[in-house]
Amino acid sequence: MKPQKTRQHREQRDAAEDMPPHSPQRGDPSADVVSYAMDALAVAYDAAPDKATLLPRLTAAAARVAALKKSEDADRQLTRLNHMLGEARRLAAEHLEVKKQLSFQAVALAQSTDWKNTRSALDRLVHEWRLTGWSSEEATAPYRKAFNDAVAAFTRRQEQWFDEQRLQGAPAHAYREYLCTRAEQLLNDMDDSMWVAAGERLKQLAHLWKKVGTSGDEPALAARFAAAQRAFEERRDAWYDANYARKEELLHRIETLTDTTNGIAWEAARREVANIEEHDWREAGPLPHDQHEVMEREFSRVLAAFHLRQTEAERKALNQKEKIIARIRLLAEHPLPNWKATRAVLLELQQLYADVGPVAAASEDDLLRSYRAACQAVVTRLGTLRGNSMEQRADIIRRIREIADKAGKDVSWRDARDKVLMLQKQYMSAGPVSHAEGEALWQEYRTACDHFFEGYRAWTAENVGRREQLCIDAEALLDMHDPFEAKEKAKQLQQQWKFSGPVPSEEEEVLWSRFSDAVDKVFERARAAWEDIHGA
Repeated sequence: MKPQKTRQHREQRDAAEDMPPHSPQRGDPSADVVSYAMDALAVAYDAAPDKATLLPRLTAAAARVAALKKSEDADRQLTRLNHMLGEARRLAAEHLEVKKQLSFQAVALAQSTDWKNTRSALDRLVHEWRLTGWSSEEATAPYRKAFNDAVAAFTRRQEQWFDEQRLQGAPAHAYREYLCTRAEQLLNDMDDSMWVAAGERLKQLAHLWKKVGTSGDEPALAARFAAAQRAFEERRDAWYDANYARKEELLHRIETLTDTTNGIAWEAARREVANIEEHDWREAGPLPHDQHEVMEREFSRVLAAFHLRQTEAERKALNQKEKIIARIRLLAEHPLPNWKATRAVLLELQQLYADVGPVAAASEDDLLRSYRAACQAVVTRLGTLRGNSMEQRADIIRRIREIADKAGKDVSWRDARDKVLMLQKQYMSAGPVSHAEGEALWQEYRTACDHFFEGYRAWTAENVGRREQLCIDAEALLDMHDPFEAKEKAKQLQQQWKFSGPVPSEEEEVLWSRFSDAVDKVFERARAAWEDIHGA
């Protein structure tokens, strides 16, 4: 990671997480950032199974590049983007047209009275819809609504027809068989986004079963329907329990951070809580209505407690840093007779400043300018303090090298990264040095940071390899003879995916899309095989 010597405090921190390890040192910084982002986007585009999914990112990137100052590089980047945009738009339009035709077919079938064949045809259309690639949500919405409405309308008509037949004295055996099949299909067709709707559907099927009434000569069907109910409810409750446990862990983590965080650790703590609030909590999954309300209230409570504690810590840090700045200014006005003693006092105050936790973002830039101005005032007054910042910066470089040597062994890569980011902030906050000495230290600092982040990226690259192997294993399941055994192996691969470790952000979406697409196909194949065995 090559930090930019002229960047402000906040830009240095953000770049440490978002930029590749070799940031350019010359030219327009914004253009350099776009160039590297474009390279990452091009890699993701080449690897994407469905390039249409990248259309929103490509469109946003095109807007950013178009806003750049006109240059040869900007024109070149825009040309690359336009090529990728054209292909992504073409694919998205094709996918939208397929969904449009599927919607028309479903609407046409909705009024059919060929109940069994139409049900099979609609199930096939649902399967095709799921396999169709990405298209704009806004453009797809009316066709999705028409498609879902058509399937729902046919289902209601089919059930009404069965009711009419039963009232007319026709045998109810076929209707009970139908209800059993639909109850069993609920579990086979499940994914994590459908549990709530499927639960309501199961209630409707149970109500219809009661309306048909019992039949003493069909205990097998009654047992079959009850077994389908139990299997569904057990799986649903287990899913809810897992979601509940994940959310309890997140709550406990926020409470732990609230009670134990001190000093500069607040920087990492508030970033972690922000990730929980923006991503992890939602991804933990929904809960039943009563549990959802209780858990959301508890989540709001612990967040409020954390932010209150964070605000108090930031206010305290601001007060401490303002006092330190005031002491540095006083030192500039009344330096000690011994310049070495003055330098020692300044170094002590700088260390105190670096050890204080972060302040509110709104105050950070002004405070940092005041701090640097106060330090420069001491340097200007004494005429020389060549050694103060040198010693501090040399110590920071030494500590970064030590962390690089211990990372992945005595210290986890995550903790090592956070420590290096903190040390980078301390380096950028250190007092001034002479140009020649500062340049030599800067080269050492850059080398130490580059060495660490090369190791960090190598670690994430190993995780990329593991995830790529999981993708290959998932795709290989499609060739297995037994679809049900393939389905069980796919579940095992899903568990391995959860613990495969982080990967670079530019790789994550591509790998997940490839893996989930293969697993979805395995599940669809198993479901189709089940339908072939037990009837549509």
